[in-house]
Amino acid sequence: MISASAMPEDARPRVLFLSPVPYFKGGAERSLMDLVANDRVVPIVVAPAEGPIAEAMRARGIEVHTLDFAGISDIRRPFRVADGVRALGALIEKGRALRDICRDAHIDIVHSNGLKAHMIAVAARWLGGRPAIVHVRDIPYTVLEKLVWRLLRYGADTVIIVSRACWPDARLPRNVVVVHNGVAEAVAAAPTDAADFADGLTLGFIGRIHPAKGLHLLLRWLRAALDAGQDARLVVRGSFAQESPGYEAEIERLVDELGLRERFRFEGFVSDAAQVYRGLGAVCVPSHVPDPLPRAVMEAMARGLPVIAYPAGGILEMIADGVDGFLVKDAEGFLAAVRALRDPQTRARVCAAAALTVKARFSLPAHHARVSEIYAAALGAAALRPRPADMAAVRT
Repeated sequence: MISASAMPEDARPRVLFLSPVPYFKGGAERSLMDLVANDRVVPIVVAPAEGPIAEAMRARGIEVHTLDFAGISDIRRPFRVADGVRALGALIEKGRALRDICRDAHIDIVHSNGLKAHMIAVAARWLGGRPAIVHVRDIPYTVLEKLVWRLLRYGADTVIIVSRACWPDARLPRNVVVVHNGVAEAVAAAPTDAADFADGLTLGFIGRIHPAKGLHLLLRWLRAALDAGQDARLVVRGSFAQESPGYEAEIERLVDELGLRERFRFEGFVSDAAQVYRGLGAVCVPSHVPDPLPRAVMEAMARGLPVIAYPAGGILEMIADGVDGFLVKDAEGFLAAVRALRDPQTRARVCAAAALTVKARFSLPAHHARVSEIYAAALGAAALRPRPADMAAVRT
């Protein structure tokens, strides 16, 4: 293995980022794009197949490999022991394949970006591969999921969790660390002129549309605000999750049932990041099922937009209620937040505090620096451990 320190032309570590999907599914893939933008490393990406992720990486000049996940791709949440047993053979095979890719590409660190990828990265590590950093972006709910999360820390060199909500126990083990995702600072604010607020508040719901994200709750809250005399409308920008095929029809029925057709506009997926928040006065994140660390929260805050969010999961680590955003869990709280935003002084204070929060805790440069420290620690520890060949020499 050629270490980064042995390459005089570039002393940066060569980090292999292992993605569990070949396409952009949600926030995890957005965060992957942020990780490969770290100028402290030389990124190499491995995906299960050719697709949008491989295309996006090559467009950035990043080396890409493919590794078919085989039966491991069939594992779904909630986990079943039988699924894990059936995938064991494929896990060993793919672990060896990843180990070989690391050897041929002179990889220093493997950084996995999803649970299926974590399993392969850990298998490769235990089969003589490179140090493994597993990046957990999900909250475990079942007993078996919590067990899997705990086992990951024994198989990986370091477990990164995006929020405290992602770890099932009250105390963090030594090799489990919280590293919040980051966003670019000082992003140009979306247009929010005073006249728009005098005439009504345009609310936005951004991202993947899944029952856990709470769009159905938001529609009921909007109806309550309108009934209380508040002038507001809702714009939805995103795509419906494939794993919940009936949810789109449910939302359409609810819009008609609540009489919101004139106050609701669905614009579908918006690929241009600069346009996602265009024309919005506030962003709503009603994720009633705990969300690890919603990107829509920090992205909106970075753009000078106030956020109204459900107080669950990682959101509790992002927003201080009434200070840099609003935490609401029912129609009454939502109405209070909407009323507060109609006051120019309150709105200016909240938006200014939100920008400071992003700068202090969710900036992309700080994220890159913290992750690079973790890489350095893992490489330093690996250098102190005997290699398999050295151990064989000692035994003989």
